[in-house]
Amino acid sequence: MNQTTARYLRVLAGVSDVVSRIPDDRWNAPSPCTEWTTLHVLGHLVDGQHQIAALITGKGPRAPLKDPLAAAGSTPASTWAATTRHMDGLIAAADPASVVSSLHGDVTVETVLGTAVIEPLIHAWDLAQAADLAVSLDEEAVATCLAVIAPTAEQFAATGMYAPARAARMNASPQQRLLALLGRGTG
Repeated sequence: MNQTTARYLRVLAGVSDVVSRIPDDRWNAPSPCTEWTTLHVLGHLVDGQHQIAALITGKGPRAPLKDPLAAAGSTPASTWAATTRHMDGLIAAADPASVVSSLHGDVTVETVLGTAVIEPLIHAWDLAQAADLAVSLDEEAVATCLAVIAPTAEQFAATGMYAPARAARMNASPQQRLLALLGRGTG
């Protein structure tokens, strides 16, 4: 298993850790994602994994669901657990060097996973915030994403999927700097 694949699986495991600690009464709590609850964020993550599964299995891009709640299911923690089991199997079977079709043309499975890791990484933090839980994000994934996002933070905000960057404190950790670049946290 290569480094990118291992990183992606660790980040999914990090989401699983957060999901396993979300109290039942926090699924409808507001999240840092505007107009979304904890359940919306989890549904978005589940749907996102289905999109990644379509890409890495060669089925091509799949449009996101309009309503992420539909993907969360009636037992969200169980839905996530089933999703990660499925993804673990697909990722373990995938050849990182395989070329697949994406919205950005033909790319390798490794490129798909390397690019897509930002979603579960950041949304693990969003879930933790909504559930009032502490979370330490995967350090290597944070460092990798920080190196990519730092020079292009404005482009991420321009997509409308991320808030404008916030200033980070001088002594901010890499996790705090990454979150600030994506308009989250206190810097």
